[in-house]
Amino acid sequence: MNIKQNSMEECKEIIRKTDFYYRSGENNIGKDFIDPSFSCCSVYKRSGSYFTSNALRTWASELPHILNERDIEIQLIITPELSKKDFEALKIVGEIKEQKEKLQKICDNLILNAIEFSKDPDNEKNQINLFIALVASEKLKIKFAIPDHVSAPGIYHEKIGIFEFSWGDKVVFIGSVNETKGGHSDNFESISVYRDWEVSDKKRVEKFSGWFEEMWEKNTEGLTILDLSDKALKKVKVIAKRKKSNQGLDKWRHQQKALEKFLEVRHGILEMATGTGKTRTSLKIASELIKKDEISSLIICTKGNDLLDQWYLEILEWNARDKIKYSILREHSKFHDRASFTRNPQNKVLIVSRENIKSALRQINTETRKKIFIIHDEVHGLGSPENINQLLGEHSSFIYRLGLSATSERVYDKDGTKFITDEIGEIFFEFEIEDAIKRGVICEFDYLALPYSLTEGDKLRRKNIFARIEAARKAGNPMLQKDINMLLSQIYKLAEQKPSIFEDFIRKNPEKLKNTIIFVETEEFGKKIQDKLHQVTHLYKTYYAKDDKKYLQDFVDGKIECLITCHKVSEGIDIKKLENVILFSSASSKLETIQRIGRCLRTNPEKPEKKATVIDFIVQQEPDSKDTADRIRYNWLSKLSQTKLEEKS
Repeated sequence: MNIKQNSMEECKEIIRKTDFYYRSGENNIGKDFIDPSFSCCSVYKRSGSYFTSNALRTWASELPHILNERDIEIQLIITPELSKKDFEALKIVGEIKEQKEKLQKICDNLILNAIEFSKDPDNEKNQINLFIALVASEKLKIKFAIPDHVSAPGIYHEKIGIFEFSWGDKVVFIGSVNETKGGHSDNFESISVYRDWEVSDKKRVEKFSGWFEEMWEKNTEGLTILDLSDKALKKVKVIAKRKKSNQGLDKWRHQQKALEKFLEVRHGILEMATGTGKTRTSLKIASELIKKDEISSLIICTKGNDLLDQWYLEILEWNARDKIKYSILREHSKFHDRASFTRNPQNKVLIVSRENIKSALRQINTETRKKIFIIHDEVHGLGSPENINQLLGEHSSFIYRLGLSATSERVYDKDGTKFITDEIGEIFFEFEIEDAIKRGVICEFDYLALPYSLTEGDKLRRKNIFARIEAARKAGNPMLQKDINMLLSQIYKLAEQKPSIFEDFIRKNPEKLKNTIIFVETEEFGKKIQDKLHQVTHLYKTYYAKDDKKYLQDFVDGKIECLITCHKVSEGIDIKKLENVILFSSASSKLETIQRIGRCLRTNPEKPEKKATVIDFIVQQEPDSKDTADRIRYNWLSKLSQTKLEEKS
């Protein structure tokens, strides 16, 4: 029976038939009293010595309505089971504050330890998951009652139950019943029931209701009342969100769909948001092609030693995971294995830099290419003028070719974009950043936009740029739009007000420098930011082209809190602990922005409640001016930050 099946009048009629007592043998307390009362109430208040998630079996038919449809609140006061060890520990603790902290931990663990059972594939799983969902929704509010004399074994043993109904009726019961399946149905129990519409019961209803309210408001002499801590509640909410979003849902199913689609088209671009598993998906494709005997070797090409080294580690793991047993060769930095691969590519992987790909490809004949799977990571970088000149037509003889990118479009470069699609293929699968957040593949984030204005010095530099543009036009050599945009963007990326605004922000919010990467346009500008950082923390390093790679590892290991860089770590680096990104240097380009914010949006298994923060600088709109790159980016990121994990039922 539930409130959706019965009108208020029908429920009222049911409740008005409530008897003044219920006793096992004569009645089924759960079926005859608890179930119909619970089905019709708007508030259920319960204090008792003992509660388990098994009680939810009794409520199971009603729980979906509680979570999704019913306007109901459950207030539960229970006592934590204190072990001998707990009592001994509490005796030792002298200070009341320390004692409460110890008790708080015991109480929190009562709930958190129960939640651990949800990981076990037993009959209780659904009930416990629903219990988690109820606590997370705060429709079930829990408090803990502990007698003040905790130094001697004792529990809060009083049992009061109160049903409140939307039309004004109230029913109170007291007796031996615990909130368990046994208490409701199996044990021999008895309860006395008091109904406030009966004149003889009214004083008792008021009295017992008053006792409960005193406990709930922590005003009962002899009892310490504790809430579930904010920290524990937050953890429950994170667990509930993850469970609910994944119920009947494989959040990684996009990878399988991408694989299936590639097997149909055999070449093209896989466009997936940073942190959604582009590398893993491409290797799944490779494994499937090897299984089908379609390929016998791989070429993986990208730019940047950090990313190339990361690919090496990924291939090692792939070899072990999928039992591929391919030899791994490299052609970048100090590694020179290209010749070994081109002589006999059978059962080999070549990881090659973009600078060396031309030489590698031209040493492989057309027939051999048919059995090679070529992967271009960060494929948007393939469309440079240099690559167009060197690699035009080189990929057509590869049957299986794959481009990976968060976005493959080259802003203001139609020729480069066309070259990529001609060589690699069209986009065959997309999984955008919005989809990834909704699915829980990457985390939600807050967007903080710090306003700044152009100084007179900034405006003078901008005026000089416009003069250069006009001079070039008059000389018959007009500048390309992309070059104009690049010059103008420097005014905003290097704006004079930004360092002082940053200083003010970090003084007020020093926590935003922990697990943080700061993107600046130039090393010179970075020094200005360093001067401001000195005021708050010394646990930072720079990571420019000339800097020791060890600094990046120190950051990953938590030895330093903050990293200042230009573009170097904006592609390919997987830092799950990263929580904050500060953008001094950003543009309207989604490519650059996605790469940079994507660094901090990766989920962290060690911190499932992680929520990232993106801190940006937005120029104040000038009168009669067009939308700036800052404004375009602000509009996009503001909207994106509103994207939330979808709560699937």
